[in-house]
Amino acid sequence: MKAASRTELCASAAAAADNAVGLFDDAELLSGAGRYARAYSLAVLAVEEFGKATSLVALAAMPENLRAQAPVRRMLEWHQLKQVGGLLIDAVGFRAPDAAARLAHMRVTQVEQILEQTGAFAEDADRLKRRGLYMDLDREGRIRRPSEITEAEVSRQLARARQVASSAGQLREPAVQARLAHPPVELIELSRALVGAFAEAGDVRSPAAAAAVVLQAVCKLKQQLAASDTASRS
Repeated sequence: MKAASRTELCASAAAAADNAVGLFDDAELLSGAGRYARAYSLAVLAVEEFGKATSLVALAAMPENLRAQAPVRRMLEWHQLKQVGGLLIDAVGFRAPDAAARLAHMRVTQVEQILEQTGAFAEDADRLKRRGLYMDLDREGRIRRPSEITEAEVSRQLARARQVASSAGQLREPAVQARLAHPPVELIELSRALVGAFAEAGDVRSPAAAAAVVLQAVCKLKQQLAASDTASRS
């Protein structure tokens, strides 16, 4: 990935978005057939795959020397981060590559509120995703079966995944791909901020840690843009 061109990374983001839509479609089919456990897991994976697509967009926006330093594996394999990232970008209103500009102009308290909600969703979704696939024995000695996931739980996750799938579909549009080939300054600066936030985050992997990384990146983005604006006026 570090050696890939911007065009290749943009195409990879579109492929991930396409897969996210496919996962959601499969989740809906399974839910309609009453296979709620597997439907839940696929709906969560659809959100994660969209999160991967947004990470690929960030990688595509990076200058090559910065991408060489980027923690690519963590960006693409940290499940909770992909869930948080996918839900956040969808929540602020996705239209690549304008989502970074939207984040830059939001109040920090707004971003914190969204991340608090998406972090809670990610924690619950990650737990139930595993329950949808595997039998488990909990600490109280109770057997937990995938079949215990309810229709109501699936409906809530499908609603979130449906919104995300709508956003993911936009990444496949030729016009969006053309715009990503020439990323705006806000997206480039957000990609820089993400690398810095990862460097300071350590190795903890949890929904709370993922939300903290994203919040720190947004704060760094706002600071950098404010500094650039001040410098341009002086």
